[in-house]
Amino acid sequence: MPDQPAPPGPLWRIVARKYDQSLHYTLPAYLKHDDGARLWFCAQIGGEIRHITRGKNWIMQRRSDMLFWRGRWYNIYLNYDHDGTFKHYYCNVGLPPVLADCTITFVDLDLDVRFYPDGHHEVLDEDEFIEHSARYNYPGDVRRTAWQTVAELIAMWRARIPPFDGAHTPG
Repeated sequence: MPDQPAPPGPLWRIVARKYDQSLHYTLPAYLKHDDGARLWFCAQIGGEIRHITRGKNWIMQRRSDMLFWRGRWYNIYLNYDHDGTFKHYYCNVGLPPVLADCTITFVDLDLDVRFYPDGHHEVLDEDEFIEHSARYNYPGDVRRTAWQTVAELIAMWRARIPPFDGAHTPG
């Protein structure tokens, strides 16, 4: 039996919750790098994504790297096609993460931004954000900060500030 490559780091669990703390989704990922401010994860190929709000599970088949910053109101997923070609950045707007026992947990505020290599972007799930702002009674400062975060991400993209510089490396 051929040797399997060593995992890139310890196996963690990424947990997304809704504002009322109900479970949104979970996925296993390896911690590749932690510089004290930012954590760089890579999805466990063959690992199961449990998407509770969609009511389905599936197996991770493509590379996806996830960047989380301590204290920032977003995380960024770098998604790739089956052949390894970079596909897009998917940015989740959410409360800063909490780390404990090889688990990183964040509250997903349902507002997302996707950036493509060709230069265009789209703000996603504005309707969900508005609906959930009312349902979960997001405080005014949470709503304002969420929209400011979208503007910050777009400004970072336009200025090609990492990780939007195309380097795609954890260093």
